Amino acid sequence: MHQPHAEPRRSIYYDYQVFDAWLPSQHPEAQRAPVVIAGAGPIGLVTALALAQQGVRCVLLEAERQVSEGSRAIVFTRRSMEILQQVGVADRVTADGLPWRFGNSIYRGQRVFRMENPHDPDDRFFPLINLQQQYLEQYLVEACETEPLVELRWGNKLERFTQDAQGATLEVDTPEGPYTLQADWLVAADGARSAVRAQMDLKLEGASYEGRFVIADIRVDLPMPTERLAFFDPDWNPGNTILMHREPHGIWRLDYQLPPGETPEDALQPESIKARIDAQLAMIGHAGAPWEMDWCSVYSARALTLPDYVHGRVLFVGDAGHLLPIFGVRGANTGFQ
Repeated sequence: MHQPHAEPRRSIYYDYQVFDAWLPSQHPEAQRAPVVIAGAGPIGLVTALALAQQGVRCVLLEAERQVSEGSRAIVFTRRSMEILQQVGVADRVTADGLPWRFGNSIYRGQRVFRMENPHDPDDRFFPLINLQQQYLEQYLVEACETEPLVELRWGNKLERFTQDAQGATLEVDTPEGPYTLQADWLVAADGARSAVRAQMDLKLEGASYEGRFVIADIRVDLPMPTERLAFFDPDWNPGNTILMHREPHGIWRLDYQLPPGETPEDALQPESIKARIDAQLAMIGHAGAPWEMDWCSVYSARALTLPDYVHGRVLFVGDAGHLLPIFGVRGANTGFQ
């Protein structure tokens, strides 16, 4: 039996809600759906809402019982906001997010380029807006809860499936055991480590880069505007790159590149993270500023894709079908589009 975590995830700024698991014994009639979407991240949720607008009923399977851990995708483009407007959540993102237009490239301590995204007072949305992914997922989940054509099944893990010319047969595991679900179409929205892609033995093609980055979200008081900061070849991290983004609720995102050969395990040691964040704060003129860690992870830059996103009755969307480096806000934004 699948037993997802039942304790709320930890965060210093976001209150996680643990949703009730969907149990097959309580829904004996729910055996078939026109579309089943595996994965209730941002791309799966938007796909479900967009299908509902076209009159298509769908079931969302989510192995966990809460939204994603950590801020993850934080920058959304104007085009993504137009798509989010179509599914009914753009106003909430606008109300809670931090809009911005400018980006700065700093080489060895000197600003060498300033990017300006055009914006007209009549534009509905800013070129870019920052908001942590947990909030976006929350807004999309709440939109799904009011949409009768979308059924979100928390704590339901797609274990395996078969397909033929008429559709797909899915075996889904839950906290009370497995059940079988029939679908005309299966949409794989289950992320970079897609179990659907793995079962079909499909390989991503493209380039993987050896460079790794630590992504760290910290709460710190920095009297700085909402602009992208990109540091190249800084004193404390020579030959490497550092990115900084301001997030809502007093959170700052730091992405710093690791030297070749450093393992993720070593990079995520608390003393290593502290030394590097302290060095970055000192470099921007805020030495000794108190800060608190919320979430951190290690990221590898990859540009990979499936040659084809449609395989019989299975369709791949988002990171399940293509992986793009997060630099240039191409991750979730590409998935939406």
